[in-house]
Amino acid sequence: MRNATNPMLKRLSALVSLTDVDVELLEGLAFEMREVSAGEWLWHEGDSADSLLVVSEGWGCSARYLSDGSRQLLATYLPGDILGIFELLSGVRRNDVSMLTDGRVCEYPHSSVFTLLAASNRVRSALFVIANQQQAILAERLVSVARRNARESLAHFLCECRERLLEFLPDDVDGFQLPLSQQDLADALGMSTVHISRTFSALACQGLVRRHHFHMVILDPQRLAEMADFDDHYLNCDKRILATNKPVPFTEPSAAEWLPSTDYVPKGPHVAEGDEPTASS
Repeated sequence: MRNATNPMLKRLSALVSLTDVDVELLEGLAFEMREVSAGEWLWHEGDSADSLLVVSEGWGCSARYLSDGSRQLLATYLPGDILGIFELLSGVRRNDVSMLTDGRVCEYPHSSVFTLLAASNRVRSALFVIANQQQAILAERLVSVARRNARESLAHFLCECRERLLEFLPDDVDGFQLPLSQQDLADALGMSTVHISRTFSALACQGLVRRHHFHMVILDPQRLAEMADFDDHYLNCDKRILATNKPVPFTEPSAAEWLPSTDYVPKGPHVAEGDEPTASS
């Protein structure tokens, strides 16, 4: 399929002002669009990776399944998300990916993608920014599982979903569909389903959210963000990287800029009392 409804073009256009040449390249990019159903597998861990996927409609997720049957939900995919960037060079799928809702996905063969990347610095930079954003989201999920309490974790996840939806639905997404079951949320945040239910109730009692089935209403976005200590900087990119079709020059820092001074004394819980270096040591 070759037409202007190319979702890759739509996604990258939201990040950067594409040149006429970039638009022409993207419009000529071959892809296959297909309908998918809730619960349908897009691929399994270990499958051969020979294409990128863009979610055109619907929500999806990636997960790792353990030998005891349990799973860790790693990422949720919203309309416009590009799947498989990290596997462009590995050739092997890293995780299981499935749909949470009915929708549409578009598949781009690696051969076409490599041709596109070789022809456009701007597109190449945009894909790099998207990959960096995906890695940052995963890092925040790790912090939630390891360090945030239940209310902070759930609040942070809801703030993140709202902020990501704002990119495509800029008017008002205080109310939106959240098509994740309590089990999905539990597997994403490292909690039990009972704990998820109690945490939703606690947030509702505080006047922060209202949930009915899969419809989520954030009643007080500011207070919810404050509870979660949510900062959306990790979801945003440096527009300077995408402002030119030429590679951004990189200046390697001198040793004086990054080496510690000779009188540097590390501080923190890893340094036991009495272990600080002295002038005579």
